[in-house]
Formats: sequence, structure tokens, C-alpha cells
Amino acid sequence: MVNEVEKRGQVAIFIIIGIVIVVGVFALFFLIKGDGDILSPGGMGPREIVVGCVRDVVEESLDKMMMNGGEILASQAISYDGDEWNYLCYQADYYQGCYNTHPMLELQIENEIVRDTSTEVQSCFNAMRENFEDLGGEVSGGGTAYSIDLLPGYVEVNLRKDIQVSGIGGSQSFSDFDMEVMSPIYDLVRVTREIVNGESQFCNFEYNGYMLLYPEYDIRRIDYRDSKIYRVIDRRTGSEFKFAVRSCAFAPGI
Repeated sequence: MVNEVEKRGQVAIFIIIGIVIVVGVFALFFLIKGDGDILSPGGMGPREIVVGCVRDVVEESLDKMMMNGGEILASQAISYDGDEWNYLCYQADYYQGCYNTHPMLELQIENEIVRDTSTEVQSCFNAMRENFEDLGGEVSGGGTAYSIDLLPGYVEVNLRKDIQVSGIGGSQSFSDFDMEVMSPIYDLVRVTREIVNGESQFCNFEYNGYMLLYPEYDIRRIDYRDSKIYRVIDRRTGSEFKFAVRSCAFAPGI
């Protein structure tokens, strides 16, 4: 009777050992692929997970910048058609040209995107860490260096963070999470700057003539109250930059 109990105990121990081995192999299969790269169950490595997450975050912020005239929230705006249109050139007096209220618009947008997304970028790293820790791995990292550059045709995301990911069978280090996000925002800002300069100097911008020279852009203007509502549209992508100006407004009753 005792021998029978001992045999059953031994069988149970062998079963437990077998389960541990199977789980170990399963984790090894998902954490380390053939060439030694650490992967998640979805087949993505740490860098791919972070880059994919940050790309979505930056794209969402870019849409926000273009809708709000280059800011997270419009700082000085006019309400029109249910939206807030941020003034990029403004003059409170009548008959006078407007002042460019955002002379460093490109740099401002770069800084606004960083400010708008820094918390979510860190969340992308946290999600990656949780992903691998759930598989039994270990993830450690240092500080994050993050900046944005607007360039013709795309946005350069400069993202560096020292990451060490350890799993069954080995470990890997990562530091470069740089990427490029396709966007026409640089060129839309350039056209916007020309419009603002024209409104500031001449109280007008000849947008129809500009579109003849640069047919890749569709510029639409609506005169509303004492302001002008502008939409600068990239015809190739459909992306648009929206803003308002108040320049050389006429006095009431004139």
C-alpha cells in the first residue's frame, strides 16, 4: 500500500516536472526566436512594440496640431462652424496690419508635440515592459531622450532610451527607437508662414495666384466678421492646417 502511494507521488512529481519543462519551452519559443532576437507572442520585438505605439501617439498629436493652428489648445481663437480657429496673426485695432503671434511656428509645433505626447511615449515603454514581464522576462531601462523635428514630407522622431530585456536563454540591449512619421505638416506650415507674412505686410494674401504656382496646395479662405478663416490643404494626402488671422479689419458701421 505504501509502495503504491510512493509510486503515485513519484508520478505526480514527474508530471509537475514535465509541465515546468513544457512551460519553459513555450516561454523560450515566444521570448527567443532562432537568431536570438527577443519576441513577444505577437512576433514583435521590444523595439517594434515601442515604435508602433509611439508612431500612433505622434500621428494623433500631429492631427491635433493641424486642427488647432499649431497648439495643443488654441491660445487665442475665434469660434466658427463649431470649431476654435487659432489666430496666428492678430490686430485688435481697425485698419492696421496684424502681428505674427507665432513667429517660431515650426519650433513651437515641435515643442508642443513633445509636451503633448511625453506621458504617452513613456506609457509605450511601460506597456512593452509589462508585455515581456508577463512572459517571465525582465526589463530594465534608463532615462528617456525625446525630441521632434519637422522635415519636408515627414516628421523625425528622435527617441533614445537604454533598455535591457532578459529572457530564458539570453538578453538583449536596445537604445535606438528613432523613427520617421510621414506627414506634410512641414510644408503646410511653410505655406501658412507665407500667408501670415502677406496678411501682416499687405493685409491680404493672394491665395488664388499662389495655387496657380503651387497646385499641390488647396487654400480656402472665408471672411468671417472681422477675421479671415484659412484652410491650407495638401491635395496629395488631404491633410489640412487650419488657422485664422485678424488684419486690417474695418470699423463697425463703415
